[in-house]
Amino acid sequence: MRKRLILLVLAIALVFLLTSCTWHFTISMPLPTTPLECSLRVISRNDRVGGYVYVDGKNTEKFLEPWEYVVINNVPCYQTVSVWLVAPPGYFSRLIIPIIPPDYFSHVEHIYTIPSEENSVYFYYW
Repeated sequence: MRKRLILLVLAIALVFLLTSCTWHFTISMPLPTTPLECSLRVISRNDRVGGYVYVDGKNTEKFLEPWEYVVINNVPCYQTVSVWLVAPPGYFSRLIIPIIPPDYFSHVEHIYTIPSEENSVYFYYW
């Protein structure tokens, strides 16, 4: 009788141990089926800063005017993205204070995007 009781307790402990380990490893959080996307606000803080906004080498087809802002949607979250401006030919000749840049590409700003936060990039100079 005592042997049966010990065997029964060991069998129950073994079953509990095996099922609890299996249960622990099989239940996990589901992976997202679609990647998260953020929005990005690009802001001009100078009367010499404007042009088409590029994010990671892609033209967003948004045009940033001096002292204005544009919102870019569908920017990947949890990544560092590169943002720069490209001025169309003749753009600088129409500004109040004309400048002649060495090229039509601005400097590059980098930002790590996070959902549920305001992702803003400020351009204070060309």
